[in-house]
Amino acid sequence: MPFSTMPVFGLNRSGLPRRIGILRLIAILATIVTLAQWIVPVGARYIFNGGRIYYPNEYFNLWGPILPWPVLSVPAWLTITTGLIAIGCASAYLLLGGLEIADDVAYMTLVPLLAGYVTIFIAAFEKDSTGVIWTPGADGYPIGWHWIVAPFTIVLIASGIIASVRMKRLRAERRRRRAERHVAQG
Repeated sequence: MPFSTMPVFGLNRSGLPRRIGILRLIAILATIVTLAQWIVPVGARYIFNGGRIYYPNEYFNLWGPILPWPVLSVPAWLTITTGLIAIGCASAYLLLGGLEIADDVAYMTLVPLLAGYVTIFIAAFEKDSTGVIWTPGADGYPIGWHWIVAPFTIVLIASGIIASVRMKRLRAERRRRRAERHVAQG
């Protein structure tokens, strides 16, 4: 069985109620935007900053920086907003969905978790003098506030567990009703 049986981009109108389909689509898009906030700056810094991606990194020996460091700084408010939207919509999807989301619970729990945990790596891009968390090591530096999304993944994990238990109960109830109908017919 695949990780998810539903198409990623779409409202899945044939299988989901409209509001559940909208929540799923928003969660997926917000997850992609949050992941892009790490992937795009890493690629740009690799190319334009001579391989210096994070603050303590050195420049490559092959080529120096083309543009001054840092290229593409990600503002904390953007990461926090998109990460919380991804986690919030995925949690609502898991808690509000019925039996129609049973095969999608693992996917919609694990994929938005990426949006929550990648924020730690985004936060470490540059020094932030207001940061309260420091990178490890003797030459550690305070990181940005992007990481504040990561603790909210507890809500998503709890939502995934609740949805999983509820789906198990709903499937058992559906099997019991089928068995009762079968006995009543024959």
